[in-house]
Order: sequence, then C-alpha cells, then structure tokens
Amino acid sequence: MMKKIYLLFIFIFLFTITGCNDLLDILPDDKPELKDAFKDRYNAEKYLFTCYNNLPKYVDPANTLGLGAGGDIIYNERNTGGGLGSGPPATMMIFLKGNNAANPYMNFWDGSNGAPKNLWQGIRHCNVFLENIQIEDGGPLDLDEMLRDQWVAEAKAIKAYLHFYLFQLYGPIPIMDKSTPISAKGDEVNVYREPVDKVVDYIVNTLDEAIEHLPSLDQLDVVSEYGRMTKTIAKSIKAKTLVLAASPLFNNNNYYSGIKDNRGVELFPTGDSKARWERALEACDEACRAAEADGGVILITTDGGNNAIFGTNITNINDTTKAMVSIRQAVTEPWNHEVIWATNESDTKLQRWSTMLSNDEWFNLAGSGGSDLGQRHAPTLNVVEMFYSSNGIPIDEDEEWDSKGWYKNRYKTELPDEEHQKYFIKKGQETAILHFNRSLRFYASVGFDGGIWEGRGNSLAESSYPNMIRHFGSGMKHTETYGGYPFSGYLAKKLSHLKTTYTETRATLVAERYSFPIIRLADMYLLLAECLNEVGGPDQTDSTGHNAYYYLDLIRARSGMEGIVESWEKHAIVRYKNKPKEVNGLREIIQRERLNELAFEGHFYYDVRRWLIAEDMFNKPILGWNKDGENKQDFYNIRVLLQPRFSMKDYLMPIRVNTLLQNKNLVQNPGWN
Repeated sequence: MMKKIYLLFIFIFLFTITGCNDLLDILPDDKPELKDAFKDRYNAEKYLFTCYNNLPKYVDPANTLGLGAGGDIIYNERNTGGGLGSGPPATMMIFLKGNNAANPYMNFWDGSNGAPKNLWQGIRHCNVFLENIQIEDGGPLDLDEMLRDQWVAEAKAIKAYLHFYLFQLYGPIPIMDKSTPISAKGDEVNVYREPVDKVVDYIVNTLDEAIEHLPSLDQLDVVSEYGRMTKTIAKSIKAKTLVLAASPLFNNNNYYSGIKDNRGVELFPTGDSKARWERALEACDEACRAAEADGGVILITTDGGNNAIFGTNITNINDTTKAMVSIRQAVTEPWNHEVIWATNESDTKLQRWSTMLSNDEWFNLAGSGGSDLGQRHAPTLNVVEMFYSSNGIPIDEDEEWDSKGWYKNRYKTELPDEEHQKYFIKKGQETAILHFNRSLRFYASVGFDGGIWEGRGNSLAESSYPNMIRHFGSGMKHTETYGGYPFSGYLAKKLSHLKTTYTETRATLVAERYSFPIIRLADMYLLLAECLNEVGGPDQTDSTGHNAYYYLDLIRARSGMEGIVESWEKHAIVRYKNKPKEVNGLREIIQRERLNELAFEGHFYYDVRRWLIAEDMFNKPILGWNKDGENKQDFYNIRVLLQPRFSMKDYLMPIRVNTLLQNKNLVQNPGWN
C-alpha cells in the first residue's frame, strides 16, 4: 500500500495511576482502579494509549539522547532561554562534561535528571494491561476478540521496545515480564540484571509473539492509526535488537569479560560469534521485505517540496534540486513512502533550533527577545568533514581533492563560481573551500555560512542563506547572553522543513509540522548491507539475491552518486581504490554511509557506540569556526570548541549509586564504580 500523507494525532488520555517503587517503579495500581480501567473497551483503549504515551521522546533535542548527546551536534555552554533553565540541557551536558554515577544525566533507569520518562513505569503499564485485558482476568466484555488480540500484540511490542531502548543504554538489564504485587518484598522487588543473550532472546521472543497478531500497514486507518505498532515496525525493532547484539560492543568485547553479579552469573557474552550476525541478517532481510510489501521505497520527490521552492514544480524540477529536496523530504514529509515508523511529537523546538535567520529577519526583530530565537542545533566541523565529496567518497580519500589541493587548503576561502552559485552557495558569498565540491547529501543536510537554504517559499534565484558572521542573521548578536547561536558555525538544515521560515517582523517562527521518522527504509537497508558484509563479505546475498553493494547503491542513487565500486575505482587515491572489495574496507564504507545518509536523525549516538569507534572520535578536539569573527577573514579561523574525554566506560550509561544501594542485587556497569 502506498502511504498517504497524513498526520497521526493520537490523543493520549493520561490515566494516572498510583503505586511506585524507588528502584524500578514497577508496582501495579490498586485493584479498584484497575477494575475501572478495564471495565469496557473505551477505558481499556485509554490504558493502551497510556502504554504508548510512555515511549521515549524522539524529537525534543533537550531530552532526546540521539539528537543532543551524540557528539555530532554541539551547543554553547551558555545555552539558556527558549524554555530552558540555566545552562545546556542534560543531553548536551553528557557530551560537554561527561556523565557520572552519583546523579547521571539522562537517567532513564530512574526517570530523572533530563530523562523525561521512567521506562520501567512504561513497562509496568504494559504488564498491567496484559494481565487485565483478557475476559478471564476481568477484561472488557464488549471488545471484539480479534481486536483484543491486536491490542495484546501492541502492548507486547511496546514492552519489547522499552526493553530494547534500555538495553541500548545499559546493556544487561532486568527482564520485567510481569507486574509485581504491591505487597512484594525482598527478592521479588530486588531484581537482577540478566545476561545480554537472555535479554536479547526475551526481546526477540516477545516481538515474535506480537508480530503474529499485529496489523499490516494497509489495515490501519491513515487518519487515526498511523504510528501504532505494525508487523513491519515490530520486525524492524527485532532486527535492530539483533544487529546491536552482533555489533562489537557486545560481540567479542573483552573489556566486559568476567563481569558477574552476586549469583556468579556472567552478564556479558564472550568470544566472537558469526552466528550473531547470521541471525541479525535473517531479521534485517525479513524486516526489509515487510517494508517493501507495505509500499516502502527510497523516496524520490516529484515536485519542489509542495511549493516550498517558488516556481519549482513537477514540470521543471531538475535532477540536482530533486535530489536535495528528496533528501530533506525523506525526513520532513509526513508519512512519506520511506517511513516505517514515525512520531507526531511537537517538533517546534527542534525546528526553531535548526532553522536559520536571514539578515532581513534578524534586523527586524521588533522586540523579540534573544531567548525566543533558536539557531543552536549546530553540527561540529568534525562531522561536516565526514560528508562525501561530489565524487561520492570521503574527501581525504578523493584523488581530485588531493591533486587540486582542496583537502590541504580546505579551511581557506574563495568566492563561488557560476556552477556553485546555481544551487549551493549564494552569489558573492565567500566561504570555505571545504564547502565546495561536496555531495548533495552535504548540501541538503548542513546549513553553512553563505550556503543556499532551499525552500521557505523563495525561488532558487532569491533563496535565503545563513550569514554566520557576528552581528549578522545567523551569527552571534544579542543572543550572546543566551548562547542561542550556531556555536560551530553550522546548522542542521536537514531537520528544518522546506516550508519552515521566520516572519520578516518580530522573527516569529512559522513551522511546518512533520512526523519525525524513528525508523525509515534507508536505515534498514543500511543495516541489511552491514549484516551481509559481516556474514560473507561483498559477495554475500540475501533472500532476493542482492548483496551489500545493491542496497548502498540504491540509496546513493537518490543523491546522484555512482555506485560504491565505481566511485572508488574512478575517484579514489590509488591506495583506496580496492577498499569496497574487502570486508574491512566495505565495513568502513557502510559506517560512513550511515553517518552521511542518516545525519542528525538520532542514529549517530548509538552507531558509534555499538561499533566501538567513539573513543577514536571523541578523544580529538571538537572544532568549529570563530563565532566572534567580525568579517569573513576573522570568522574562517578554526577554533577548538571542546576537548572531550571518552573512555570504555562511556559506551554504557551508569546506574545511579543510590539505586545500587537500594538493590544489592544490581551491579554497576564497568568503569563506573
């Protein structure tokens, strides 16, 4: 079924219930309230929506780990105003200051210090629902049995996902498969963390049970039900669980060897297991086939962003504009054909923080306070350099970038030539050589000084552009007090809808809402390619006979790039030409493809950790341009914005010390004692 463009507004009825536990908050509510909650279909569905409401946040950069804590985005430490308290949000504090065990930032275990949800409470809600929805348990009599089975499956899928989310952060976790009686004491409450393999099997088995009764996409009402669990969503979560378990973080990671609890149970697996990758490959293959059966495709737009670019439409759009619009719309076009799972949380803050101000808008503030302005969701220069060249390969591996001196001189500046003025750099705007001859994914994803910002109701000839120099549109002006400016000299343009803009007076944000993608098809294709390479290298094929190259090239084609093998053979420095033909080389390419294709969508945080490459990335200076620059010459000087410290302990989140004191059966994650 071809997905239609609708927003799902599930009105969550917060059915507040009592009962808590200082450790996991897993205790059920008292019986009279539970009886009322399941007395009929209407109230039972409200309780199911409570389960949905306890899913983690995905869109608010102030409390979403993937958006604010990954190291791909940086804020000034003086990041206040705009609804914030003093200083940066907890997500950014993890990156700026590092985490701690006394009072961990983004503590999802206890639901504190920036974490907007107590995920154990969400799991408890799911268990309470499952234990009371059946007729024999006092469930509603007016509920059709097929719909009852579907709701049970939805609750199981949510519960499995919440376990997966905690598993991503903490590794071994308790398995909470039933609610604990309110009278429980001792061992019933003082739960143990279970070994990684047991946690993975539990998540997978729970999802398998759910998949049997979950609807397919074409069985959902497009107006009122998009966003609820489907077979394809559950299969994708299953695949992601198994890929994580197969990745270097949990596969042959000797750092975790010998970590046991007080039962003597070893919590982390040992040895290198190819079988983990084989199991993940099968799951990714199945998830991708399910998505395709739902009508999922790599999105190629047929217009100029639905009139977002004045004068550009289906009759005259060229390949360059089509590619750049398609990359943006894959994220910001609600329920487009590439989306597998999305959320309709408010994206106002994310778009405010990601959207540029033009010079005209900036000079017509008319009383708006600096605290109301955004412009702080800033990609680091380190990440900007990871985007490909126009030849579709890393700039430090590109023979043209080497022979013409572009890489060596990438921090120097020049004016755009006629070709770059058409689509990429505003005429007359001097900018860094680093911003020339880059991939269309770079130009669609990153807002840079002098770079054309497509959309906003303007034609390409009259397009807006960010000027990051001090006292100009997107630079540091009176928001110096608040830190509300692009600290690195870049903005995450990709997260700003093509139609989102500011009014020319009072600088009021006019945001076009969209459904933020949690999982999209390109994500799953890249995971499938990764599994294929890990199982059998470049020649390994899936159930359709396709190898890793096929999926990489399919995604790259949207951006006008040649295939992997062709790009490296034609354009790479000699020593890199065979890189795609080797397992290790192709692994690096797949990792770089994920960073390029999924940039700023919340995957970077988890990917660099499961690959065990965060130490290399985050023990280098984090760089940006000079925010204090009064002119181009001053602005284009490299500054060290942060010198982070990342070690093996940082791959998993710490459990709060007080939580460990309350439950002696829990052990701390390695390195946090």
